[in-house]
Amino acid sequence: MSAEEKLSQEISSRRKVSDDGSLVTYDLTSGIDFSDPKKTAIALADVFFESDAKHWFKVSGDHMEFEPTCKVRVVLSEEHNKLLEETVDDFLKDLQKNELSRSFSPEIRNDSRNASRLGTVMAIGSISSALFRHTEDKIYASSIRDDLFIDLLEKLEIKSLGGKDLMDWKNLPL
Repeated sequence: MSAEEKLSQEISSRRKVSDDGSLVTYDLTSGIDFSDPKKTAIALADVFFESDAKHWFKVSGDHMEFEPTCKVRVVLSEEHNKLLEETVDDFLKDLQKNELSRSFSPEIRNDSRNASRLGTVMAIGSISSALFRHTEDKIYASSIRDDLFIDLLEKLEIKSLGGKDLMDWKNLPL
């Protein structure tokens, strides 16, 4: 078993579901090595996405709906403050750019094409629409991915053991 798999397994073992199923807690206050924040963030994003968030998206054809089933709380110890900040930042970036894009890229692409077509129809006489079509598709795809990411954040808390919010809401990777 690789170090990454072992870390993912360790994080997964700390996943607890409340009796009524409305809250999932990842208690990472002990036993998790935060010396490599990026590696820890990737493992946490993978586990969270595969165990929880992935199941919140319902895809039918080229339509995607977000239906969260619970709130997720990640609890971290405050003993390595700077490392925790880096881990949280890397976690959010990985979740948004890798997990969402990799898992739902066809749907994001379809939604961005549909949105782009609507924009083209609205600006039908414009030459710039034809010239900037590729850039426009990228902008719509990025916007849709960001919207999905914001939907996820509404159901995710990352807190310290003392209850301090560890997400930097002013510097989200949008």
